[in-house]
Amino acid sequence: MTTEVPPEVQHKLMRFQEAQERLRALTIRRLQYEAELRETEHALEELQKAPPETPVYKSVGNLLFLTKRDQIVAELTDKKETLELHIKTLERQEGLAKKQVEELRKDLAKSLSGPSGAPPSIS
Repeated sequence: MTTEVPPEVQHKLMRFQEAQERLRALTIRRLQYEAELRETEHALEELQKAPPETPVYKSVGNLLFLTKRDQIVAELTDKKETLELHIKTLERQEGLAKKQVEELRKDLAKSLSGPSGAPPSIS
């Protein structure tokens, strides 16, 4: 005995899996941005603690360049704001993706249970 899954259900399953993967990718990207944001905030805190005359170096590739403290503070502040914006956007997209995954899960479960609530017939 084998169970044949109708093409419509196969399509729903594929859409469900794609939605799950999209949600997973959004979550991973958000977590990466959050980690980068924490690093940026930490760097800003350390710069604020340091006296204004402390030499500050900027990493460019494999090189370090002496740069102005105010310039680095401005760059890190801009980076922080950009990361916060990206995170908010990803959180919204994640929320929508979660809702879509849940709707597809319910639809798929309904399709798999059959119209009378019984499992699909076995061919």
